[in-house]
Amino acid sequence: MLPTTTVALTIRVDNDYAHGPTYTHLLNVDVPIPGDDINLTEWMLDHLFPYTGEGPEYADSLAIYSVQIISAPNDFDVLLGLAVSAMG
Repeated sequence: MLPTTTVALTIRVDNDYAHGPTYTHLLNVDVPIPGDDINLTEWMLDHLFPYTGEGPEYADSLAIYSVQIISAPNDFDVLLGLAVSAMG
């Protein structure tokens, strides 16, 4: 059997628009496993942050986007609770 190269996570995504509503999504995602020597913030920005946003109708709206890992397999419990946010 080949080694697994991805991990299944449940993430909470919050899209908080400055002049509009806030959207919250719970998503099940399958993303590449972070390497031992990787910066976890950069890994989250690369692999989890793309799940933020509500689509082209909000593309010109200022917002704070947040992602938090709320569920991970036992072997990846070090990832639980990690969060990243950015304004855009």
